[in-house]
Amino acid sequence: MADFLEGLRAAAGAALFPLTGELRVVGLQAPVEVLRDRYGVAYLSAGSLDDLWFAQGFVTAGERLFQMDLALKQANGRLSELFGELTLDDDRFTRTVGINRAGAAIAAGWDETSRTMIARFREGASAWIEAMPAPPVEYVLLDAEPDLPADDDSWAACWAMFSWALSGNWDMELLRTHLAAELGDEAAARLLPPLVGHPTAPAAGRLAGELLRELPRPPRGQGSNEWAIAGSRTASGLPLLANDPHLLVQQPGAWIELHLRAPGYEARGVAAPFTPGIVLGTTAHHAWGTTNVCGDVQDLYLERLNDEGSAARYADAWEPLTIHREEIRVRGSDDPLVHEVRATRHGPLLDSYLTGRLRPTKHSLDGVFALRWVGADHSIRPSALIDVANVTTFEGFRDAARALECPGQNLIYADVDGTIGYQCTGLHPIRRTGDGTVPVPGWTAEHEWEGFIPFEDLPTAVDPERGYLVTANDRVHDERYPHLIGHDFHASDRATRITELLEERSDHTVETSRRIQADTVSLSARSLVPRVVIADDRARGILDGWDHDLAAGSAAAALWEVFLDELARRTLGGREPLVQEYLTDRELFRCRALPAMIDEEVLTANDRDDAIAAAWDRCIADMGPDPEAWRWGDIHRARFAHPLGRMPGLEPLFVAADHALGGNEQTVNNAGFEGEGPFHAYVVPSWRVVYDLSDLDASAGVLPTGQSGNPTSPHWNDQTDLWAAGSLRSLPFSRSAVEAAARERLALLPA
Repeated sequence: MADFLEGLRAAAGAALFPLTGELRVVGLQAPVEVLRDRYGVAYLSAGSLDDLWFAQGFVTAGERLFQMDLALKQANGRLSELFGELTLDDDRFTRTVGINRAGAAIAAGWDETSRTMIARFREGASAWIEAMPAPPVEYVLLDAEPDLPADDDSWAACWAMFSWALSGNWDMELLRTHLAAELGDEAAARLLPPLVGHPTAPAAGRLAGELLRELPRPPRGQGSNEWAIAGSRTASGLPLLANDPHLLVQQPGAWIELHLRAPGYEARGVAAPFTPGIVLGTTAHHAWGTTNVCGDVQDLYLERLNDEGSAARYADAWEPLTIHREEIRVRGSDDPLVHEVRATRHGPLLDSYLTGRLRPTKHSLDGVFALRWVGADHSIRPSALIDVANVTTFEGFRDAARALECPGQNLIYADVDGTIGYQCTGLHPIRRTGDGTVPVPGWTAEHEWEGFIPFEDLPTAVDPERGYLVTANDRVHDERYPHLIGHDFHASDRATRITELLEERSDHTVETSRRIQADTVSLSARSLVPRVVIADDRARGILDGWDHDLAAGSAAAALWEVFLDELARRTLGGREPLVQEYLTDRELFRCRALPAMIDEEVLTANDRDDAIAAAWDRCIADMGPDPEAWRWGDIHRARFAHPLGRMPGLEPLFVAADHALGGNEQTVNNAGFEGEGPFHAYVVPSWRVVYDLSDLDASAGVLPTGQSGNPTSPHWNDQTDLWAAGSLRSLPFSRSAVEAAARERLALLPA
């Protein structure tokens, strides 16, 4: 095995992107300069926007070609072309929901600038494939070739997949319905408030349970933090802007860091590996960040089909179903698998996911759900990334933000003139009846969408008197707001804790914001620990005097987190698979259900005593018999593994980092995990940054691992220790600072 690994290392090393010298590239119109700092961050300077997007595609493919290829295959339901039957379920779900079809609809609405951007980016990526000295090691291992599609639709599907990952709340509708069917409306309302939607059809409860078990659910632990501090509360007298988007633990990371410069555009920050432009970042004039709105942009409709399953009832007529014939090519099979997706006026029928594998078998259900989703037709227009960077006022920024249609994002803005601002974005449905919390009958016109909340009516703010703006996926409006954006926002713990720390002083710096980003104090523990009567002397001895900090080295944090999950399991009566379905999102119990249960005295002494006894036994099993040696980080870890790192024996090459972490899904330093266990973090800050608008060269940020997707690159994981420690590194912006930080220089020349 050692020789095999060494052979793979050699293959990976042969594919490294060149960092110095000159490289002639077919497709460039004029020279492009590529500088690199000590962390491998590329600073691209081009003579035109066309060459800038080309060079970005070229450099991105040079660092992340396999990731780019994989993202395109995933978004278009084509993973099985590479991995065979192993990924058929993934491809079939993608084709059922219609991420690939959404890509076609989205691309059809692009303006000419967007088409040109994507075309040049795609051409640059393809030019790297022609110029690369060797294919990335993943292709060697899988005996495959890079395969980048040449059509806009396929690339737009990546934006649709991005939107899907940040959209809600079809799975919460199913969970509410299944809880009510299994436990009754009163218990369901207690476990998952609010349950205030329109009554659904009786069959929906059983169907909801079946689909929850069968369909992949997105991790709602995904979230983000951001804040802008006005000059009245900073040491410099000008704003600071901090952002740390929380995404899945993955290697390579979700973002690639770049500085892009050409006539008509300059921005520094992070980009997605599948698209040109800076998604989150700064210009010389202003910085911006985002958090997910968590609005409700998905609805499930329970449909009535005719006996043949060919038409759906609507009002007084039968409407023929639309049939999407999806051909999925499977490695090792000569013929494609034909996957027929049926759709009503509301969207695709999710029962089509239940079709079999290479030899399809149809499972009959008494009813089926159709999914309506804003992202089926709307996303983010690529040219919006130019518009957002080129504005000179907050009002101009707001206007450019209209193009962010799905997923809805909370945008925070700060500029060198001292302005800070907030804008909620996205298309949020106006429902004729109901509130989107449960599935509704699809055979009447009562539950249709009647357009979207007007952009002018979405929440916004500029230069607030208190001197700062904060969003952290919590509700962004008060009870007086006249529209329904959603009900399933994240709890306010992170936003409240950030506000608490911002209020402590009026001389904030990059360093104080860095410390806030690294904070692991649990407000829910602070609130709940004194209210949960624990009879066990051993447990009280650990929890008494605890500062409620979920630090990686804390024994109290370990016991408390294990206890909460045991208590949730017992509250559900140990019913499987309901326990697993419910505990996929720990926040539901810890932040919403448990506080109400304590207030209403629903929990008995036996509930608490049994749960703490089970938690004690579980801690001993996981961490040993000596409580003084218990550490939360011993059982709460983040493992940054390449997709191929799951293959036995390949871990030494493809696992970039394995860290003991503090926190949980509602501490500012987010490290979310599923309550059903184990406690492995699956959502973490994917990029931490603090921009100083008084001196952009004083800004600082960090990625979880590194820039490169090549495991033999020095930049594969050279930032990971900084990230784990909550530290940041310098982000030079001015030309003089960029020159001073440069370690390598590469000239890309026209062939």
